[in-house]
Amino acid sequence: MKMDDQHKRAYRQVARAAATQDTENAIVIAFRELLNDRFYDEITLDDVAAAANTTRQTVIRRFGAKASLLAAFTQRIGDEIETLRASSPTDDVAGAVAVLVADYEATGDMVMRLLALEGRIPDIEPTLEIGRAGHRRWVETTFGPGLKSFGRAERADRLAQILVATDVWSWFLLRRTQKKSVAETKRLMTEMISRLLQD
Repeated sequence: MKMDDQHKRAYRQVARAAATQDTENAIVIAFRELLNDRFYDEITLDDVAAAANTTRQTVIRRFGAKASLLAAFTQRIGDEIETLRASSPTDDVAGAVAVLVADYEATGDMVMRLLALEGRIPDIEPTLEIGRAGHRRWVETTFGPGLKSFGRAERADRLAQILVATDVWSWFLLRRTQKKSVAETKRLMTEMISRLLQD
């Protein structure tokens, strides 16, 4: 095979791989946008294909079943949230809460719709478990240093309370049920956590 032919073949392979990646990205983005407005069980692969400007067969070829598409989405959004929350200061409760609330403002309603299906749709269980584990790691990393002065049992209790104070349900109750503003929500969450960090 001539060198030019080898280069052309390599270029075509790279181009195909890039096109495949672009298609997969478009499908995951489309799926995410649908999740922003609908419940998981209301979304079909045809809906995803239409939103991604592709075909149902392409979605199936790239991801298989909807559960696999959800898994790909979970990995992507999990990485995004981890990156966002990694910027949280460990010595500034208000700063950490600001990062948390920004996350919930972007993803909270979608997460609440997934939680509403817990126990009914097995597909979503891994997504919820991954989210809970990630949130616990963030709470331990961000607020754990402020609990070092407490004994083991007291530290565990306060950590459990901080997990509740920072949970998406707390954000939802403040923002959606009580109609608090973003600023008020941050203030109230900050005050709850600050009290739990005090001796």
